[in-house]
Amino acid sequence: MLLEKACLALCALAICLMMLVGAADVVLGSVFGWYLSFKVDLSGTLLAASIFLAWPLVQRERSHIAVDLLTARAPGWFVRTGRVLAALCGLLVFKLIAWGSWQLALSSVSIMEVSPDTSGYPIWPWKLACAVGVTLTAAIVLAQAVTSLRDLFRGGHGEGREGRP
Repeated sequence: MLLEKACLALCALAICLMMLVGAADVVLGSVFGWYLSFKVDLSGTLLAASIFLAWPLVQRERSHIAVDLLTARAPGWFVRTGRVLAALCGLLVFKLIAWGSWQLALSSVSIMEVSPDTSGYPIWPWKLACAVGVTLTAAIVLAQAVTSLRDLFRGGHGEGREGRP
């Protein structure tokens, strides 16, 4: 999906920027005794954006940590019902996070928010990236909820890669 690839590219950019700022701060501080005033704010902003932008891929691939202690021996109907409940709960949570993220992002864009430190780097694009990432994740969770519901009523397995739910 093109949007997912764009999210991952932006995620990679955010991580590279974090590394560059961190390295520059260490070198400048060690060699010249001069530290970057914006490193903490910028790193926090970029870290949040990279997490939100990576969420869609992690959700689509079902790469979250899964504990299958109970489901390994449970009957199929129990496992399928659990998947439906988990998908519906996830949908509610991601919908709420997406709604809140869009509220923050639109508020930030309306004032063209910048960092309060001396550098004044723009924060609004990264808040917008977070909103896009979590919205895409919510869409993926919705598709997974529909698939889980279909599997519940058809009695199918509905498993992802490597047999994970």
